[in-house]
Amino acid sequence: MVPNHHQSKGDMRPVTVRPLARLARSASVESVLGDLAEIAAGKGIDLHSIRVVRAGLDREFRSKEPAIATERVSELEIGVEGGQTRLVLQLRGSPDDAVKFEIEDAAHLAAHRIELLAERRLRPERAGKGRELSPVIEGLIGDSEPMRRIKDAIITAARCSSTVLISGESGTGKEIAARAIHHLSDRAKEPFIPVNCGAFVESLLESELFGYAKGAFTGATVNRKGLFEAANRGTIFLDEIGETTQGLQVRLLRVLQERKVRPVGAHDERDVDVRVIAATNRDLSREVSEKRFRHDLYYRLHVLPLRMPPLRQHQADIPLLIRHFLDLLGQRLSFTTRPEIEEDAVRMLCRYHWPGNVRELETMLERLAACAGEGGVITVGQVQAETFLTQKDASGDIEYVAVLRAGESLDEHFKRQELALYKIVRDSVGGNHSRAARRLGVERTALYHRLERARQQIFGGN
Repeated sequence: MVPNHHQSKGDMRPVTVRPLARLARSASVESVLGDLAEIAAGKGIDLHSIRVVRAGLDREFRSKEPAIATERVSELEIGVEGGQTRLVLQLRGSPDDAVKFEIEDAAHLAAHRIELLAERRLRPERAGKGRELSPVIEGLIGDSEPMRRIKDAIITAARCSSTVLISGESGTGKEIAARAIHHLSDRAKEPFIPVNCGAFVESLLESELFGYAKGAFTGATVNRKGLFEAANRGTIFLDEIGETTQGLQVRLLRVLQERKVRPVGAHDERDVDVRVIAATNRDLSREVSEKRFRHDLYYRLHVLPLRMPPLRQHQADIPLLIRHFLDLLGQRLSFTTRPEIEEDAVRMLCRYHWPGNVRELETMLERLAACAGEGGVITVGQVQAETFLTQKDASGDIEYVAVLRAGESLDEHFKRQELALYKIVRDSVGGNHSRAARRLGVERTALYHRLERARQQIFGGN
């Protein structure tokens, strides 16, 4: 219980035991903040917000009362001595010193509780037969071996300031990993700025990244700071780095080498202290060998490589992901009672190939949850309609016989089998090319070009 040696006399209400007792044993950061807010209300304090400041945590409690532009807000900052957690409380008005002392005591208790919870997240106790639980990283759900490895790699990357290159298929959570590296690093208090390099033409991306000087081009009426400068002392996340042109790659290389940027149309360079995390769903080493990506930039980026595993490689995590997404979707769809899902439906989802990875699972569950409605049940039939699997053969396994023909080279054999297997898969999904591509885990257009190359090698382009 918070000491009450600062308590004043009169009609001031004492801090109640119940919220303090709850705060001392709260199991989540959110409940700690809620209990601290309740204590403040019990003391008659008009609380504007409580913010947690700690690498790896991004939490804030805000009052439901709308802010008034003219109101006076005072700030109270409480830290854990020798720890990493600080709480910043914003109070409306000017409470007297006696009340502030009491809320300080309660905030100290809250900060220590959050410090303990955060340490448990990063240094979990052993569970079961000596197996350590994987670290808890916000947004990355799962305790399978591939997820344990990627979480450990994220924590390792967060401990230094080296450039990180995150690769992986679309929908595997590359931006989530980048944000986790930033929030667990000593740059967590500074900006994290994501940029999708594939969403801009070269000239526009250049001015976005490096900024521009007044008069640099038509419409440049003022000097504008670029995203590298905006991310100074923080992290910039260059998503889809493989989509950049050779010209822009030269400028990115200079930023990585010299830590300087020159706005478009400017003469002077400006120093920047920014950590670069890049991501791609391409094979950049192949792009380098085929002269589509600069080898010097690749080696500057490829300091700490992380590869996000596709969902088909950690299917054991699918039940955890389903529960997580259904909880989120219940809130997003404003359901009082979230939809449930049949066990057989979960098993069927665990056997699906997931070409779109975790993002596909989330969007599929959103469709299913919306159809099931509040308090409804997602059925096997609904999942079957989405995945084209059957209950009889929900594994999706396909067996076929391969025969090596006389005089046939190994390369020719595999190309011929690729065409044969495609025909079998296409027939199994009703002759639909798009469904066959989903089943094989390949983009529709990429599969088309792959099959064309196989046909040309075997039949000489006929």
